[in-house]
Amino acid sequence: MFMVTPSDFNWDDVRLFLAVLRAGSLRAAASQLDVTRPTVSRRLAGLERKLGVALFDRRPDGLHATPAAGALRPRAEAVETAMSGLTRAAQGADPELQGTVRVTVPAIAASELLIEDFARFCERWPQIDLIISGAYGLESLALQQADVAIRFMPLGVAPDSELHGRKVGNAYVAVYGRADAWIGQVGGDGDRAWVAKTPWPDLPVRGAMLDGDLQRRACALGMGMAHIPCFFADGHLERRTEPKPGLDIWVLVHPDLRRNPRLRLFRDMVVESLKRQKDRLEGRASGPR
Repeated sequence: MFMVTPSDFNWDDVRLFLAVLRAGSLRAAASQLDVTRPTVSRRLAGLERKLGVALFDRRPDGLHATPAAGALRPRAEAVETAMSGLTRAAQGADPELQGTVRVTVPAIAASELLIEDFARFCERWPQIDLIISGAYGLESLALQQADVAIRFMPLGVAPDSELHGRKVGNAYVAVYGRADAWIGQVGGDGDRAWVAKTPWPDLPVRGAMLDGDLQRRACALGMGMAHIPCFFADGHLERRTEPKPGLDIWVLVHPDLRRNPRLRLFRDMVVESLKRQKDRLEGRASGPR
């Protein structure tokens, strides 16, 4: 039997405990909490010392909740529910959660992945006006012509170090379309370089289309094949290859605005939305036809 006083357990402890309990591993909990695995391990050990009870058994196949953890879970979840309600009430009363959020995002990502969550955000926060611009570069953010940028970057390529943000996932790509020619996506020698790495290196490259929507439409009309993100092409086109990692997804803000409450609220919504659609982004929602 153990006794816990109010001074023993704080909100950070509750969040940590529930994250580890639900994730079942320190690494997964660290990802959920956006901290490092050693940090989670150290804080969990400190919590167990503070409570004087083991919350998890460390076994070769992972963490296993102890009876003590099971006894604490309902109360921890009650605290979580109460804190969520308190946070929503505080946000609703915050005058800073009003005004404009200017967002720059590739049009295909906005229309295929995020538009429903944008609509829910506007319904939940009618005092915040979303201004959405379909764009691919980061210049508007650097020049503070936009507040938040959602960007699809080449694998391993980080955005400007002066920008603040996080990578939230990866958009897998595959080859789609009719296998008698390629639809260029870069133009000139740049197209021939990536075509040479495909199973069809000798097919001709016909022109170039720099917009994802045009590429998909051109493939549907039989103009040739193209590398297209799976979330955008699946359900519309025949998949010619298995999906593979293609583009890192970043949610970015200018450093001067990173603590702005309404921008943080919006960014958190976008991150949650993209994580929820992980299977679709990685081409697992539907397979080759």
